[in-house]
Amino acid sequence: MKLKYLLAATALCSVMIAPAYAQTAPTMREMLQDWQLDKPSATMQFVTKSVTEDRTVLENVVFKDKETKKTTMSFGQLVVQRAPSTGLSNDQGRFILSLENGVSFNKADEKTTIGKIEATGLTQKSNLEAFSKWFGGEASKAGANVVPSLANTGFEGDIRITSVASQTKTANGKVTSSKIGNINLLGVSLTPEGGATRSMEMLNLEVVDSENTIKFGKISGTDLKNNGWLVVEDASTFKPEDIDFKKFSLGSMLVEDVAMDIKLPAEKDQPGNMVFTMDRMELANWTDKNIGKFGMSGMKATMGVAEKRVDMSLESFALEDINVAYFSALGGAFAKILPSLEQKPSGRSALLGFAELASATAITATAMPANSAATAPSPKLKDLLPGGPLDGGIGAISMSRFGIEAMGFNFTIDKVATNSTRNADGIITATRMVPTTMKLTIPEAMLNQPDSPMAMFAPLVADGVELVIRYDATYEPTTDVVKFKELGYEFKGWAGFNFNLAMDGFAKFYREQTVDSLIAPLVADMKKLNEPKGKGETKPDPAADLRRTLAIYQGVRFLNGALELRDQGGIAKAAGVFASMMAPPAKGSTSRAATQDAQAVAQVRQSWAEPLRQSAAQKNKSITERQFLISLARWIEVGGVMAAVMQPPAPIDVPTLADPKDLPTRVGLTFTNQPPAKN
Repeated sequence: MKLKYLLAATALCSVMIAPAYAQTAPTMREMLQDWQLDKPSATMQFVTKSVTEDRTVLENVVFKDKETKKTTMSFGQLVVQRAPSTGLSNDQGRFILSLENGVSFNKADEKTTIGKIEATGLTQKSNLEAFSKWFGGEASKAGANVVPSLANTGFEGDIRITSVASQTKTANGKVTSSKIGNINLLGVSLTPEGGATRSMEMLNLEVVDSENTIKFGKISGTDLKNNGWLVVEDASTFKPEDIDFKKFSLGSMLVEDVAMDIKLPAEKDQPGNMVFTMDRMELANWTDKNIGKFGMSGMKATMGVAEKRVDMSLESFALEDINVAYFSALGGAFAKILPSLEQKPSGRSALLGFAELASATAITATAMPANSAATAPSPKLKDLLPGGPLDGGIGAISMSRFGIEAMGFNFTIDKVATNSTRNADGIITATRMVPTTMKLTIPEAMLNQPDSPMAMFAPLVADGVELVIRYDATYEPTTDVVKFKELGYEFKGWAGFNFNLAMDGFAKFYREQTVDSLIAPLVADMKKLNEPKGKGETKPDPAADLRRTLAIYQGVRFLNGALELRDQGGIAKAAGVFASMMAPPAKGSTSRAATQDAQAVAQVRQSWAEPLRQSAAQKNKSITERQFLISLARWIEVGGVMAAVMQPPAPIDVPTLADPKDLPTRVGLTFTNQPPAKN
């Protein structure tokens, strides 16, 4: 097509579109009539400043309650103007409403001021009528109809609110002031079937009373969708479980620049506050089945005063790929047992609070009615954990630089980092936690006090106590074998423990086991703890508890394993302290020098090992007991690595491990020693 014909066609289209738009778009007078702004009424009073085809200005706008005639809201100015045309068919007849210098009053005549409200995308139909009912106080009587009436005409636009401030007073006269800098709802889409918002944010939120201050720099979210409307008949009886979260999805949520100063109950006439700050908290990709990420960073908290002051800090923390369905099912399982855990007059459940929290979380997250939790069938693990035996419901955990300090003690965690590997079918084939170091530092003043029980251990713990944890596990779907190649705990500079094992049969376990059966042993423990103390109290039975726990692993088989005990200098350190206590250092020498006396240390270690050897020589000892005592004695005397190796002649069903009869023989238990590595 030649350019001149294209230009001519474009010009013709524009000439045709303009009259069509003019014919379909309502006039300003029609808009004012439909919006009840053409003349004052008993519930809405105003002064008309100016009216043109594109813009109307009203001043001194007052909304009154239909029954009491009291003013519920007023604005200095109301402006209605035609929205600029984009040429699209769906923007014909859309208007912008702005209200400035507003004041609203609740039933207690408490005042809220609003700098400005602006809504774009309103149409001729019923939108402003709904706004009028809202502003006029009828929302409290028919609040369930406000949002749907806005949605009936297919509202699409933005809503912006600036400079909101209010004051409320409690029954005891306590005044709370609240401020919001901005509320921005962008890309709002409302239909009778539901709603969506592309972006929403609240800026500079502040709540202050005589004792507390709470501030949020920013609360924002993206891509909020709701398939259906929640009808709230009475806001006073509304409960979180009334929300059907299965109809919600959220792209992301962000909270930034949090600051709180909260008054705590006074102790011994010493008032104390909790000061809390956080740079950021985020939530991403939330659905009824999964949460993509939950994280927080830059958190600090201080509470108490003087010697009772506690300081806590956290650089960052994050959970990824959170299986909401699985954790909701766990909470639902706890909800079933709550009636049986009611506190008795003479007894108390130590885990009742945990069960209540878990069940409440599940009910809230799934909008499951509390009375239906007890009748809902328990889901199977295979339907909740698609990742297989190594799937724990959380894809990855990360944390960095956690610290807490109290009474001179300082506890830190350098980092936590876990990750998983999945095959093409989504099965987790490997999961790992990198070495995580936890350190406890003891106050120097406590170590230097001559009468302190810690003084004798000062040379050993002066630099702190460090615990390093790690694990590494794999799963082979073709053979159905789970291997914990490393499950290690290491007291740095002292000793280390490492456990490895192999099992199979988990595929059947995950196909058949339910959430209820998984938590059954814990439920039994809860019920025991909830029994009345004293007469009639059930005596502890560890053997029965073990049988009950292992019974759920029907079909799972133990293949092999080993427990290693590694000396990293801890025995020599302890022996050195003991030697210095038994033989005080000569004048002019130091306690630390005495602990380094190699000959004295060797003698102490030998004296600790000898009773074990003597016990092993007794005739009433079994072969396994003798092997254990001899191996332990050698480890104490020379260090190195002591290992308890389990290599059964044939795979053993896990539930049968609760039977102590011939257990060492059935698991193929032997003990070995490796000398310390040469430097």
